[in-house]
Amino acid sequence: MGQDKLNVALITGAAGGIGAATAMELHAAGFRVVLWDVTARFPTEPGPGDERVLTQVVDVADAAQVDKALAAIRKKWGGVSVLINNAGISPKTPEGKGRGIMEVAPDEWQKVLDINLTSLLTLIQKTAPDMMAQGWGRIVNLSSQAARTRSTVPGVAYVCTKTAVLGLTRYAADELGPYGITCNAVTPGRIASPMTASAGAEVTERLNSNTPLRRMGTPQEVAKAIAFFCAPSGEFVSGAVLDVNGGLFMQ
Repeated sequence: MGQDKLNVALITGAAGGIGAATAMELHAAGFRVVLWDVTARFPTEPGPGDERVLTQVVDVADAAQVDKALAAIRKKWGGVSVLINNAGISPKTPEGKGRGIMEVAPDEWQKVLDINLTSLLTLIQKTAPDMMAQGWGRIVNLSSQAARTRSTVPGVAYVCTKTAVLGLTRYAADELGPYGITCNAVTPGRIASPMTASAGAEVTERLNSNTPLRRMGTPQEVAKAIAFFCAPSGEFVSGAVLDVNGGLFMQ
């Protein structure tokens, strides 16, 4: 069994919401954390003054930016041992609805594909060698409840990419498992965030009334689920999908 000698967790989309909460959770668990986002508005805790924190402004869909940022991580800490693929977008109309099959434009489709799916593959390809070298690694991909059941609110591009994330997760778990690397997915339901707020209060109220726990989730609750896969208690779990939705979706 390998050992995590690097102890470096990279979290994308970490300026707020689930990403920021996950960074704090993994930092509290003892990891050195790298926070990526397209904005420089990173959380104050854990902040840039902490020697176990590195913040980088990175567009995950830009290969040159990704390569430059990873080179800086390797120079500072040697590489990445935990990858949290959290960055994602869900474009909406001015009315707060996602665009369907007959409405979505090619440029929107491609942008969502690049950020929500292709960037995950790219980052797995670019960080897995660090994990393989030490015989230990953890990858957690953020999918969505929209990938598990009927959902038209987020739009067709979002639903299709988040569904594909589950296939990528299973494939990575299978291919990378012999190297001591696990890969799992978390599928959040309605979580309080700017993205879910853009759908409008009526949608939120309707979904909350259908949720057994009668409320939205918090980023911290999702972060704890993500952290489970990176902890010793989750070391024999791979290729799994963990629903965090207050019971809204039950198989």
